[in-house]
Amino acid sequence: MSWIGTVPEEEASGELKQIYDETRAKFGNVINLVKIQSLRPQTMGMGRQLYRHLMTGPGGLSHRQRVLIATVVSSLNHCHY
Repeated sequence: MSWIGTVPEEEASGELKQIYDETRAKFGNVINLVKIQSLRPQTMGMGRQLYRHLMTGPGGLSHRQRVLIATVVSSLNHCHY
């Protein structure tokens, strides 16, 4: 089994603490997808900005269509999150 170092929630500070708090508010807890990126919160922040832009930015697709595409791609990639 793989092991990835993470920053525990109680040790998070600054930008990482803010990301943890936002994630907890949205999902009820800090999901593993966020925790595995915790060693590089600045990089995670950039990824979150890109994701938000792709899902809500201008374009010809509705939000529902974007979510459907993301779901299909995750399924094809065997991502179960």
